[in-house]
Amino acid sequence: MITFRNSAHREFFKHYAEEDRDVYRRALIYTLGICEDTRDRLSELYNVDKQSITPESINAGWQTSGSMRVTRLAFNLFTDNTVTAILDDRKDYDECRQYSVSDIFCCEHAPYFVQAIRIRYSEFFRGMD
Repeated sequence: MITFRNSAHREFFKHYAEEDRDVYRRALIYTLGICEDTRDRLSELYNVDKQSITPESINAGWQTSGSMRVTRLAFNLFTDNTVTAILDDRKDYDECRQYSVSDIFCCEHAPYFVQAIRIRYSEFFRGMD
């Protein structure tokens, strides 16, 4: 059973990923649905038709520290890697550092981040509910 932050999160997931069997996309959609900022801007973060993320959206002016954590984890679960879209080496390095577990998980969304990991790596959590 999946735990959702609120009804908006649940409805978002149901609309975009409930029937999807791809764990990468399910984890991405679940994670982006955690906070209102990323839910409302899905099309800026992820192209549903092309099934591709938009890495440069991490630098969008609307991003907050919380929504950046959500975006970074979602992108990481989708690509199985850190995502950097900045050409300048120093900025690229600084962005990569923001993908550490402590930088991402130190926020109110941590319980839902764990749920996203369970979705992405579901084969390793079988029988633990």
